[in-house]
Amino acid sequence: MAQPVLEIKDLTVAISGGGDRPNAIENVSFSVAKNEIVCVVGESGSGKSVTSQAVLQLLAKGQLKIAGGSIKLEGDELTTMTASQIRHVRGMRASMVFQEPMTALNPVERIGEQIGEVLEIHTDLDANQRRTKVLEVMRAVHLPDPEQMIDAYPHQLSGGQRQRVMIAAALVLDPALLIADEPTTALDVTTQAQILKLIKELQVRRDTGVLFITHDFGVVAEIAD
Repeated sequence: MAQPVLEIKDLTVAISGGGDRPNAIENVSFSVAKNEIVCVVGESGSGKSVTSQAVLQLLAKGQLKIAGGSIKLEGDELTTMTASQIRHVRGMRASMVFQEPMTALNPVERIGEQIGEVLEIHTDLDANQRRTKVLEVMRAVHLPDPEQMIDAYPHQLSGGQRQRVMIAAALVLDPALLIADEPTTALDVTTQAQILKLIKELQVRRDTGVLFITHDFGVVAEIAD
């Protein structure tokens, strides 16, 4: 059997400073294979997002911390990595698409700069090469008129277009794992269907493992393996 892209075993995340329970999640175990979409389903507050944030070490400092268990990405243990090692993992090997793009995108930076930021950090491409790569991934996520839109600001785009920008930024370096944290919740039904279709299309094309977080069983029925 092939090695999973993501393997989580007995993951427990503790809540610092008390609260209504000691742990946000306890003994969570599952895996995501290459070219597979796994949905994590649960009500609000059940720990879905905490699980996904733990993978990329994005837990709120001083509030949440990994108290036990293992998180492996392509066989490499993430919980023992240094901050610089985790920075290399983010974008290069694993990326995340958040629920609300307007809070994740910088309102005063052009779209092309935001998609290209990960290329600037992780590659040696020059400005022209980065722009070419950004246009390529914008076309892949079916953004209209990429040559014009690359210089637009987030507020000039529709909600569905902003979410496509987020997906483009997450996939620009072809990571092995894509984490999608309720990426369609803020969208209307028609746009939601388009985004789900896009994620599935890109996942198959790139052999990406997808961890998809949702509370919507309609979405699960549509997208999960």
